[in-house]
Amino acid sequence: MTEFDTSRLFLSKRLSEVRIDPCCFFQIDDYLPDDFYQALRETFSDESTYQSDDSGKKGFRSSIESDPFDAFCDANPAWRQLIEFFSSAEFTSDARKALAPALLDARGIMERRPWLDCTKRAVPNNPLRYVFQEPIRTTFQISLLPRDGVVVPHTDAPRKLISLMLYFRDLDWEDSYGGATEFYAPLDPDLARSWAPTDRIPFDHFKVIGAAGFERNRLSGFVRSDASFHGVPPITCPLGMARRALLINIKRLKWSKRHDP
Repeated sequence: MTEFDTSRLFLSKRLSEVRIDPCCFFQIDDYLPDDFYQALRETFSDESTYQSDDSGKKGFRSSIESDPFDAFCDANPAWRQLIEFFSSAEFTSDARKALAPALLDARGIMERRPWLDCTKRAVPNNPLRYVFQEPIRTTFQISLLPRDGVVVPHTDAPRKLISLMLYFRDLDWEDSYGGATEFYAPLDPDLARSWAPTDRIPFDHFKVIGAAGFERNRLSGFVRSDASFHGVPPITCPLGMARRALLINIKRLKWSKRHDP
């Protein structure tokens, strides 16, 4: 694996266009150096440690399977280097600055508080720290969505701040198989006010307002808000293939759930 300057991966260096209204989403093509991306793709985690949900999605999470996830990164230097970069306070701080207008629009006055990055440090046990600061943590999920897998539209839990997705598209993947992350606006805004943030809402309640196509070495992302409806329509690839991605989530830590994964 060839070493490279990770400074080129900061969002402030790579974002050229960010859609803000009605929600913030973006994408960056050719995000990683090609040889580094190849090293990641060739060592993508097998399915032995994945957990499945009822939508068909399979995940290998740093917050739940922490020991196996660390062991996987230790055994694969390219993955360790990338995870360490995304875990760094420097990346988190840069992402916040690069997406400042969208974060302020989504969170209002709450976004005025300084962030306290607890990804690599102990979570504070003094409740006053949660009043004057915003403790946050970055978590990871190696994601696999096989044939018929689907991500039903939702906005994400309010504790999420920024979500990023790095796509690993197989060389023989066809566009007709799907895999894009779509962004939506409700057809009935009044009805949408009754939906909870983690509710899964049927696709036919929305119109598509944008999409980050499932392309090789593409980083896509969005800022979580009450309008950040997103999903992935059912995958139609042949059996044995899957939509593979690394999900990076920057989350705030509530005092009442400060020890939750």
